[in-house]
Amino acid sequence: MTDPFDTMSPAEVAAMTQRLVYTDEPIEPPVETGSGAEPVLIPRSVKLSRDLDKACKRRAENLGLSQSAYIRSLIERDIATAGTGEQRPAWVRELLAVIAQHENDEYPKAS
Repeated sequence: MTDPFDTMSPAEVAAMTQRLVYTDEPIEPPVETGSGAEPVLIPRSVKLSRDLDKACKRRAENLGLSQSAYIRSLIERDIATAGTGEQRPAWVRELLAVIAQHENDEYPKAS
């Protein structure tokens, strides 16, 4: 596919830019295409200290996740429980306790 700007003269480009209208109004996200089976993921920049980034990467790898998937899971979990004031179901608490008990198996604590 040929880029239309490759064939435009400087005068045509100048005429096109004269018609542009710049505003500070927010724009809507682009129209989503595809099957819709997978959600559209919007990239976000998150600033972490070097140590926190390393720990995040290690934890994500231990869980078999990418850092993005790991961070996304933490946000999803927080949003799911935020403001509800409800305790998690017993089976979830038990599962999390087992995970917490074994999460440092690779690096046992010094006694």
